[in-house]
Amino acid sequence: MANKIEVANILAKKMVPSGSRYEDNKVIYYGEDKYITFPIYRRQDIKSGDRDKYTVINKSTEYRPDLVSQDFYGTSIFWWKIMEINNIRDIWDFKAGLSILVPESYS
Repeated sequence: MANKIEVANILAKKMVPSGSRYEDNKVIYYGEDKYITFPIYRRQDIKSGDRDKYTVINKSTEYRPDLVSQDFYGTSIFWWKIMEINNIRDIWDFKAGLSILVPESYS
């Protein structure tokens, strides 16, 4: 039997941390227990700016874009923006020695 799917009339920003890539999505309830999910995430086109910074991934941040986000923004939540602006799709490609662009702004 298929799960019943209901798109709620609320945005996910009430359920996820500020800055989450899902905060502007609608909430979807599915199944008899009304489990919560969000629509499939579509990559954003993040533009680079004049004050963006370049850095090199070191051994301590290899495979850990969340740590780079923490270092630059004071929060780990914007790891996904660092991955997107550098067109890195897999965490295993976030390797030591790779030069990456870190956007000045995370918004």
